[in-house]
Amino acid sequence: MITGAQALVACLQREGIDHVFGIPGTMNLPILDVLRGTPEIRFVLTRHEQGAAFMAYGYARSLHRPAVVTATEGPGVTNLVTGIGAAYKGYVPLISVSGAQELWVREKDASQDIDQVTLHRPITKWAYSVPAASKLQEAVRRAFRVALAEPQGPVHLDASRDILLEQCEPEPIAPAAYRPTSLPTCAAAELDRAAQTIAQARRPIFLAGGGVLRENALGALQALAEATGIPVATLQYHPDAFPTTHALALGPLGRNGWSSANRAMPEADVVIALGAHIDLFSTTFKYGIISREAKLIHHSTVATDIGVVFPVAQAVVGSTLSFIEGLRARVERKWEWTSVARLRREWDEERRRLLDYNARPILPPVVAHAMREALPPEGIMVVDAGNAGKHMRVFMDTHQPDSFMYISDWGSVGAGLPIAMGAKLARPKQPVMAAVGDMGMMCNIGELETAVRERIAVVCVVYND
Repeated sequence: MITGAQALVACLQREGIDHVFGIPGTMNLPILDVLRGTPEIRFVLTRHEQGAAFMAYGYARSLHRPAVVTATEGPGVTNLVTGIGAAYKGYVPLISVSGAQELWVREKDASQDIDQVTLHRPITKWAYSVPAASKLQEAVRRAFRVALAEPQGPVHLDASRDILLEQCEPEPIAPAAYRPTSLPTCAAAELDRAAQTIAQARRPIFLAGGGVLRENALGALQALAEATGIPVATLQYHPDAFPTTHALALGPLGRNGWSSANRAMPEADVVIALGAHIDLFSTTFKYGIISREAKLIHHSTVATDIGVVFPVAQAVVGSTLSFIEGLRARVERKWEWTSVARLRREWDEERRRLLDYNARPILPPVVAHAMREALPPEGIMVVDAGNAGKHMRVFMDTHQPDSFMYISDWGSVGAGLPIAMGAKLARPKQPVMAAVGDMGMMCNIGELETAVRERIAVVCVVYND
């Protein structure tokens, strides 16, 4: 027999969890006691639970696998909510394993007792309060299964101290025995139909989304683009889904995007969205950037993402890699967009005109350009919400996948520093830099102490804007 806390940590180990972020408190202390005796898992003590949630977000998004955060009951849990909401909007598999008030005092207006499950339901894929130690391992297995199922996203579990200390039988079940480890492939008939539509196009454009990154499909997309000559734009939150340094790259689309993408996209008669969640910043949710006359082939791993914003000519559901490789095997024609190089030259000239090195005080575009120049090609840039991020996106040439991170579709000011710290822990050999506004820096400035204590080497540039 083992305790519930021991059973929980054993489940985390089987899932390959090697970091847990959070703050200890009365009701999650049994978890921390077990972690202290588990050298394979590093516990990162933060200064605030929000910082812990954002570090877990950065860690999970950098590696495209789950990360775990823990807090105590009541205010500890409510402090996690902003980071969990960000994970929900950004499709990040963040798992909250937190404390809850003991069963015998619940629903009696006890100190720090709230309905934590109801609190989390709008911002998680599943929220559950574990009623007994015998249900704990089953709950953890379901948490990982739900978090990793498409669309990926956060899960909340809570349990009280008495449950975590209660004895239960160990259930050493491997992850492959309780959840799928691969995505279904796209149907051959749908690939045939998509290839036929593309073959008849005059000016097709690929629009790459986060699915390319999550499935490590950039190499396949690059091969497809080069074989067909079709240029590639990216959704604004994922400019690293196709390197902007590539000859066929148009850059990120939409507001604060690149004019090379915004001028080319309206000319497309067929738009092929790959692994794409169509967002507001990239398209304004209106025709214009994407032509009303264009045929939209929308691929996603999530059927409910398709047709939400724009009606589609064809919906394709399945793994992003199978969609790209399926098109590569079927599309034999090659196009020549002679305007791509010209549009990129014009955009580069637009950016150069923003760089007034003699102006005082120093202008934000000058800072953003200097940051991109200082960060090595393999480095990771984390952009906080607000004006600092706007300038950084303009100058953020990308060289490699998973080298850019923004608080997708959530816009939570203050997330930049802790997300960068999580990214650095996930990829310790890569330089990590964060662009943060002065207000955003103050939101989680306490995590500077965490960075020093835990030796998390990130460079954070603060815009006085």
